[in-house]
Amino acid sequence: GCVALEHLISSPSSNLKELNLQSNRIDDNSIVILTRILTENTALKKVELNDNFEVTEAGWQQFFTCLQNSSSSIEQLDLGANRIADQGIISLGNALVTNTALECLDLSSSSSLQHFAPVTADGWRSFFTSLRNSKSVLQDILLRGCGIDEEGLGVLADALNNNSTLKILDLSKNPQVTAAAWRHFFAACLRSRKSSLEGLFLCENLAEEADELIADLAGAIAHNGKLEAIDLGENPSITKTGWSHFSRLLCDKSSITSIYESNHTVTYFGPERLPLNLDDLVKLNEHENKKEVAREKILRYHFQDGANIEEFLGMKLKVLPHAISWLGGESSWTGRENTGRTPLYQLLRSLPSLFESQNSRLAGRKRKLESLKDPAHVRNIPSWYSP
Repeated sequence: GCVALEHLISSPSSNLKELNLQSNRIDDNSIVILTRILTENTALKKVELNDNFEVTEAGWQQFFTCLQNSSSSIEQLDLGANRIADQGIISLGNALVTNTALECLDLSSSSSLQHFAPVTADGWRSFFTSLRNSKSVLQDILLRGCGIDEEGLGVLADALNNNSTLKILDLSKNPQVTAAAWRHFFAACLRSRKSSLEGLFLCENLAEEADELIADLAGAIAHNGKLEAIDLGENPSITKTGWSHFSRLLCDKSSITSIYESNHTVTYFGPERLPLNLDDLVKLNEHENKKEVAREKILRYHFQDGANIEEFLGMKLKVLPHAISWLGGESSWTGRENTGRTPLYQLLRSLPSLFESQNSRLAGRKRKLESLKDPAHVRNIPSWYSP
């Protein structure tokens, strides 16, 4: 089968972009032919080889040499549910050091392979070191169910501190990781403003100290402006207390400044049904204009029902018009959910002095006009004047 495939792909007229060989019972002999195909081909972009567990560790070592070719065009590689083991994963890491094409890599494992030699902490240490490579363009890594332990996660955390391309990281179903290791990972990877992660998957991981870990996670991403999605699905140990940490993350109501500096980028926490207040905040964060998101949160949660309007009363006259303009500016939301009265309406009711002087001037002008209509003054009115 692979010989015929080689002839097909090697044909000058071939324009094949995707190759799906998942669950094809490929063995070491076949992988040698496939390696030769991919070394010479410069058109294939996506290759799926998941669930071919007859390929041995040595076979995968051979295969990964095709990624070292400077002309390699593979951008997406699916290797899930395979017996790659330590030497295989080390060879893959070595290949990634020089590879400048691969963007998405799936190494997810399956429970059916648990009796085979897994990748150990030594293997992961070597592989994760490759992520420090400044030439790498790898954006997505799926490590679901890979048996990563505390030591392996620590090495990954250190590697990500020197990586600026990785956007999606799936660490779901790695329950061997301890709570202490997760805390270190959150602090080391997510607290840094240099973090490039936009999506983090943590399904079925937080069994112990779940609420406390959520507090640590929320604290780590408080000033992270890039992370948009955190998938915490299938973590039933998270309670309302845990979710409340995310509510405070998205909207710290203690002051205007704290609301403004809250997180306005996270828009997904997984498929689980969220508490209503957190769900409302997530929907607000989905708005593309983050300045508008911050403004709406301030209007809803700081000036709700006219509360705290007195903060405007002591403003200098030069500043007040700008504040009024900000308060009454156009919005994608109505801002009338509770009382039917906008914060601007509440403010203007609190500042009658803004209108008293104007009304006085209008009343004075009206009296003057009335006096001009008096017959005694008609002779002094110009002929063109018509009040």
